[in-house]
Amino acid sequence: MKKLLFVLIILLPLFSSAQNTLGKADDYDRIPLNVIIPPQVEDIPEHAQSLLTNKLTQAVTENGMGGAGVNPRFLLTAKMELLTKDVTPTVPPMEAYTFEVYLYIVDFVDQNILSSTSFTTKGAGNNKNKAYTNGLRTVSLKNQNVKKFLDEGKRKIIEYYNSRCDFVIADAKSLAAQNKFGAAINTLSTVPQVCKDCYTQCLDAIGPIYQDWIDHDCQMMITVASACFAAEPNSNGALKAGAVLSQIDPDSRCYQDAQVKIAAIAQKVLQDEKRDWNFFEKAYEDQVMLETLRIQAFRDVGVAYGQNQQPTYNDILWIFR
Repeated sequence: MKKLLFVLIILLPLFSSAQNTLGKADDYDRIPLNVIIPPQVEDIPEHAQSLLTNKLTQAVTENGMGGAGVNPRFLLTAKMELLTKDVTPTVPPMEAYTFEVYLYIVDFVDQNILSSTSFTTKGAGNNKNKAYTNGLRTVSLKNQNVKKFLDEGKRKIIEYYNSRCDFVIADAKSLAAQNKFGAAINTLSTVPQVCKDCYTQCLDAIGPIYQDWIDHDCQMMITVASACFAAEPNSNGALKAGAVLSQIDPDSRCYQDAQVKIAAIAQKVLQDEKRDWNFFEKAYEDQVMLETLRIQAFRDVGVAYGQNQQPTYNDILWIFR
């Protein structure tokens, strides 16, 4: 049930605006971009990299494309190329650099560059880090070239979803078939609202995948609970089994099977130890105890609940090679 509420909280705002059209500027601006400059990028000192990231984040936010949502596939990234390096004839001597800064909007999954632009800047300082930082500090991203660059990226992202919606849905179904339900729902729910037709199709596809998710979890939890009680067919094992079974979503198709399992465990403990199931229900009132028991139960049978891993942004390093 908790997962269901979470999904509804995410999707209700989306349903309410599903009738938006591309003609509205505020809809067009709802395409999110995450700014990422991989730490593996060479020749950009740490402070300069942080400054560039902040400037890019501010630029996309001011253009209505601030990163939102989980793991969007479309990213804004950058690299700097050193054009010249000189030492000034001053006391003390300064290092003077000329840089070319390249900006990219990329699809890091398909390894495509959707939009790009560049500009030249200069900086000087008594060391490399200060020279890079000073060169970036004077840069303003509030200009027509950057706006054109961002608009081009928006247009390409819209074109991607409008022309490949069937593939997006097929990818999500493939992930669900591998029991990667969270990743499947994420794939469908990150389609921008402005891509009205694809957005609506993806919303329709989420329901069945979510049902498969809670059904899969239900069967798994019944198996885990059975193993817990088989290992300890007593009140201690019943507590662990009950802690697992209590997490089952009532909307799952095997919910009634879980209730039957609970009744069987209760009857067994009552016969052997003369303990009523009310004893276990009272134990569940302590949420800390419930969570501890649930975690312990999963450990006892070697089952781990894993979260979908964050995508590795090393995938965008192909840009810098």
